[in-house]
Amino acid sequence: MSLKGRSCWDVNIRMDDAEKLSLESIGQFVTASEDIRFEAQDRQQLYDWVEQVLVGREYGQLGKAARGLVRRYIEKMSGLSRAQVTRLIALYTASGRVQVTSIGGGASRNSTRGPTSSCWLR
Repeated sequence: MSLKGRSCWDVNIRMDDAEKLSLESIGQFVTASEDIRFEAQDRQQLYDWVEQVLVGREYGQLGKAARGLVRRYIEKMSGLSRAQVTRLIALYTASGRVQVTSIGGGASRNSTRGPTSSCWLR
Protein backbone atom coordinates (compact mmCIF):
# COMPACT_ATOMS: atom_id res chain seq x y z
CA MET A 1 0.00 0.00 0.00
CA SER A 2 1.40 3.33 -0.97
CA LEU A 3 0.71 6.43 1.10
CA LYS A 4 2.20 8.74 -1.51
CA GLY A 5 -0.07 11.70 -2.18
CA ARG A 6 -2.28 11.01 0.83
CA SER A 7 -2.48 13.63 3.52
CA CYS A 8 -5.29 12.30 5.66
CA TRP A 9 -3.07 11.83 8.72
CA ASP A 10 -0.07 13.40 10.32
CA VAL A 11 2.59 11.63 12.34
CA ASN A 12 4.98 13.41 14.65
CA ILE A 13 8.12 11.50 15.50
CA ARG A 14 10.66 12.92 17.90
CA MET A 15 14.25 12.71 16.82
CA ASP A 16 15.70 12.62 20.34
CA ASP A 17 18.65 10.36 21.01
CA ALA A 18 19.26 9.82 17.29
CA GLU A 19 22.98 10.19 17.98
CA LYS A 20 22.82 7.01 20.09
CA LEU A 21 21.69 4.76 17.24
CA SER A 22 24.22 2.17 16.13
CA LEU A 23 25.55 2.35 12.58
CA GLU A 24 23.73 -0.92 11.88
CA SER A 25 20.42 0.59 13.06
CA ILE A 26 21.02 3.66 10.91
CA GLY A 27 21.69 1.45 7.88
CA GLN A 28 18.51 -0.55 8.47
CA PHE A 29 16.47 2.63 8.83
CA VAL A 30 17.86 4.20 5.65
CA THR A 31 17.16 1.01 3.69
CA ALA A 32 13.66 0.43 5.07
CA SER A 33 12.25 3.97 4.92
CA GLU A 34 12.06 4.81 1.23
CA ASP A 35 8.85 6.89 1.41
CA ILE A 36 9.24 8.39 4.89
CA ARG A 37 10.18 12.05 5.27
CA PHE A 38 10.57 14.04 8.47
CA GLU A 39 10.47 17.78 9.08
CA ALA A 40 11.79 19.90 11.92
CA GLN A 41 9.73 22.77 13.29
CA ASP A 42 12.34 25.33 12.27
CA ARG A 43 15.84 25.58 10.86
CA GLN A 44 17.50 25.99 14.25
CA GLN A 45 15.92 22.78 15.54
CA LEU A 46 17.04 20.95 12.40
CA TYR A 47 20.62 22.24 12.64
CA ASP A 48 20.76 21.35 16.35
CA TRP A 49 19.65 17.81 15.53
CA VAL A 50 22.23 17.48 12.72
CA GLU A 51 24.94 18.66 15.10
CA GLN A 52 23.82 16.17 17.77
CA VAL A 53 24.03 13.32 15.27
CA LEU A 54 27.49 14.37 14.03
CA VAL A 55 28.84 14.81 17.57
CA GLY A 56 27.20 11.63 18.89
CA ARG A 57 28.52 9.52 16.03
CA GLU A 58 31.97 11.16 16.28
CA TYR A 59 31.74 11.91 12.57
CA GLY A 60 35.36 12.98 12.17
CA GLN A 61 36.59 9.63 13.52
CA LEU A 62 34.43 7.47 11.23
CA GLY A 63 35.67 5.64 8.16
CA LYS A 64 34.47 6.52 4.67
CA ALA A 65 31.64 3.96 4.53
CA ALA A 66 30.33 4.93 7.98
CA ARG A 67 30.46 8.66 7.11
CA GLY A 68 28.41 7.93 3.98
CA LEU A 69 25.86 6.05 6.05
CA VAL A 70 25.53 8.90 8.55
CA ARG A 71 25.22 11.37 5.65
CA ARG A 72 22.40 9.34 4.06
CA TYR A 73 20.69 9.07 7.46
CA ILE A 74 20.77 12.85 7.91
CA GLU A 75 19.44 13.33 4.36
CA LYS A 76 16.60 10.85 4.98
CA MET A 77 15.59 12.15 8.40
CA SER A 78 15.82 15.84 7.57
CA GLY A 79 14.66 15.91 3.95
CA LEU A 80 17.70 18.03 3.10
CA SER A 81 19.44 17.58 -0.23
CA ARG A 82 22.86 15.98 -0.54
CA ALA A 83 24.39 19.43 -1.18
CA GLN A 84 22.74 20.91 1.91
CA VAL A 85 23.95 18.06 4.11
CA THR A 86 27.46 18.42 2.64
CA ARG A 87 27.42 22.13 3.53
CA LEU A 88 26.29 21.43 7.10
CA ILE A 89 28.93 18.73 7.54
CA ALA A 90 31.57 21.16 6.22
CA LEU A 91 30.40 23.73 8.80
CA TYR A 92 30.71 21.10 11.51
CA THR A 93 34.15 19.90 10.49
CA ALA A 94 35.47 23.47 10.22
CA SER A 95 34.06 24.83 13.49
CA GLY A 96 32.64 21.94 15.48
CA ARG A 97 29.20 23.54 15.23
CA VAL A 98 26.25 23.57 12.84
CA GLN A 99 24.76 27.05 13.11
CA VAL A 100 22.18 29.06 11.23
CA THR A 101 24.00 31.74 9.27
CA SER A 102 22.66 34.91 7.72
CA ILE A 103 22.73 35.45 3.97
CA GLY A 104 25.54 37.67 2.71
CA GLY A 105 27.03 38.41 6.10
CA GLY A 106 24.12 40.58 7.19
CA ALA A 107 23.70 42.55 3.95
CA SER A 108 20.30 42.55 2.33
CA ARG A 109 19.88 40.55 -0.84
CA ASN A 110 19.30 43.65 -2.95
CA SER A 111 22.21 45.70 -1.69
CA THR A 112 25.36 46.13 -3.69
CA ARG A 113 28.66 45.32 -2.15
CA GLY A 114 30.50 48.22 -3.72
CA PRO A 115 34.09 47.98 -4.91
CA THR A 116 34.79 44.62 -3.27
CA SER A 117 32.44 42.85 -5.71
CA SER A 118 34.94 43.35 -8.53
CA CYS A 119 37.55 41.30 -6.64
CA TRP A 120 36.33 38.02 -7.96
CA LEU A 121 36.13 39.11 -11.57
CA ARG A 122 39.90 38.80 -11.96
